[in-house]
Amino acid sequence: MKVLGWILLLLGVFGLIGLLMSGQFHAGSLIWIAIGGYLISRANKKEEEEKKKNEWLNNKPDIEK
Repeated sequence: MKVLGWILLLLGVFGLIGLLMSGQFHAGSLIWIAIGGYLISRANKKEEEEKKKNEWLNNKPDIEK
């Protein structure tokens, strides 16, 4: 998901640069930038949650009697 996010973000940025150079403006590029940013943010959050889960599982005290 992170790779797709970067691809969409770059697609949006390059599209926005092209539109600004041509003197036109369409919201399509901004939409791709927003979707790409969301996917990158979500992937980072999932990685952090997985890391916290693994830390919790590895540091869990034994409750054996």
